[in-house]
Amino acid sequence: MNNKTLLILGIVFGLCFILLGIVLPKNKIEDKNVVVSVNGHPIFQSDWDLALQALAMNKRNEITKEDQLLVLERLIDEQLLLQRGLEIDLPQTEGMVRKAIVNAMIDKVVVEGQVSTINEEELNSFYEDNKDFFSGHSEVHIKRIFLEYRSQEEDEKRLDKIRELLIDGEDFDFVEAEYGDYILPEIPNMLLPIKKLKDYLEPDLVSMVLNMQPGQITSEIETMNGFIFIYMLSSIRGEEKTFEAVKEQVSNEYKRRNDEISIQNYMEWLREKSEIIYAK
Repeated sequence: MNNKTLLILGIVFGLCFILLGIVLPKNKIEDKNVVVSVNGHPIFQSDWDLALQALAMNKRNEITKEDQLLVLERLIDEQLLLQRGLEIDLPQTEGMVRKAIVNAMIDKVVVEGQVSTINEEELNSFYEDNKDFFSGHSEVHIKRIFLEYRSQEEDEKRLDKIRELLIDGEDFDFVEAEYGDYILPEIPNMLLPIKKLKDYLEPDLVSMVLNMQPGQITSEIETMNGFIFIYMLSSIRGEEKTFEAVKEQVSNEYKRRNDEISIQNYMEWLREKSEIIYAK
């Protein structure tokens, strides 16, 4: 393993520790819980204990005093690598580090937003609202028009034009080609199982699609990234399954959607408190 790889791994682990709350902000060295300070950043007794526990799980013999000191030196090395990585702006220049931070933040948001207990009534209600999702082999064929956010004035003009054309019966594909923006992933032009549709649409939109009828076109729907119009071409409804038959699947899907909502809400909060300027 070369030096660059070691540096990147050290920074990745260090940044993940920060995001998960293991390495905490600067404290005074007088804190009795601090075992060492590295450029003003503390390493706590709890950090040391966790590292020693990890070592004990992979070591047959009893941990010696030498082992303890070696582990502490490794924690110091990690902190030094972390600080240096931040100095040279490694999260912005190394894709591996950037991805690790993003994934760690997503994990943190999901854990904080998880529902501790889900009662039977909630699951049953969720099942009733999404019966088609849990039925066997339901399929839909849809198309969409996507408009990314620009300015409020321009957005309104484009939306008005699309509404007008669709109400007048203009071909959906023509309107999409003339006024739509490109978005990935593209929805395949074919019947798709409901479970596959969630790869292309947000959970609440999948639920909405299940209540649409063939030939129906929605009005504009505002999403995190822009506006969309959805056109239902055709659908095949599968055999309905009882709640008890799909209870585990219902629970997993309920949790998954709750995770997505947590991430979406967090991103909306980040955007609201941030200054984002698009190049014209």
